[in-house]
Amino acid sequence: MKRKIAIIVAVIVLILAIATVGVVLALENKDNTNTDPQQPGETQNYTINIVVPDGSPAIALAKMINDNDAPTGYTVNYTIVNGAQEIATRIANGSADIAIAPTNILSTIYNNTQSGKLVGTVVQGALYMVGKNAPAGETTLEKLNSLKGKVVYNIGQGATPDLTFKYIMDAYDIEYANTAEPTENQIGLQYVQTGAELIPLLKQNKAEYGILGEPAVSNANQNAGTSTVFDIQALWQEVTGSQSYGFPQAGLYVVNKYLTADHAALVNWIAAKLDQNSEWAEQNPAKVSEIMTANGSMSLSGLTTGKIAGCNLDWISAAEAKTGVNTYLAALYGFNPQTVGGKVADDGFYYVG
Repeated sequence: MKRKIAIIVAVIVLILAIATVGVVLALENKDNTNTDPQQPGETQNYTINIVVPDGSPAIALAKMINDNDAPTGYTVNYTIVNGAQEIATRIANGSADIAIAPTNILSTIYNNTQSGKLVGTVVQGALYMVGKNAPAGETTLEKLNSLKGKVVYNIGQGATPDLTFKYIMDAYDIEYANTAEPTENQIGLQYVQTGAELIPLLKQNKAEYGILGEPAVSNANQNAGTSTVFDIQALWQEVTGSQSYGFPQAGLYVVNKYLTADHAALVNWIAAKLDQNSEWAEQNPAKVSEIMTANGSMSLSGLTTGKIAGCNLDWISAAEAKTGVNTYLAALYGFNPQTVGGKVADDGFYYVG
């Protein structure tokens, strides 16, 4: 009898021991799953979403997309959107980590959210006025005055091309109004959303003058019987005295999460690709068109070396571009504070890492 009891006790002890080991292992596994999903020796993978408006800013990404050699641990997605205003929304809701956009929009995003920094500028001015007829006169003032009584179309009311042209007209004390029937003493302003909308109007003689960005400028001159009558960048530099600073039309914005030392390889890789892009893109225009079209561009088919060169793509780090960007933002602030987010961005806007 005693022997039977001993056997039963031994069996119970064994069962309890097995159960205890199972519970401990389960708890350890649960604890490891919750607090340390990354196993030793593994590299965490980050998905980076880059967004850019269609047109010349998108071309800046061509080599990056083509090479497809992001640093280990990063998967990069690219999205081309129709307008730059969508970019602010994507940064705010977290669906974009990195953006190329008009510099004043990036300033507005920074002033409103401090969510990231300007890492550099990529488009140094790609805006031009085309016309069916050359403005009369010898000087810039005479030529602009000859547009009084006429209508100039622009892409995007309140966007960079519109703000820049209005600033130039104010500097020359030229009256303008948002009208299709200007008086003989003012320039009328009308708007479309894209160059693709404006080129048919020029071709059909429903518009005489229009401000466009490359490569739409070259497309208009080839297909709509226009010629380039003003270099908007040159006019800007003339009225602001910023010849040595250029026209920092669009820049690269990176959210704070990826501006730490842990992600230096990512930021350095992006800067290197943007720096190499201009020469590569000009040498491979057909490939650039193929890449851009495959990624959703509606305006970048049929690119040529000349069209890409006219986009003035050039990478300048934030540290080097700071004076020019500050001059640009200060001028727009003086014109309308809301165009840059209510104030000229402080030093925290510029990435110096």
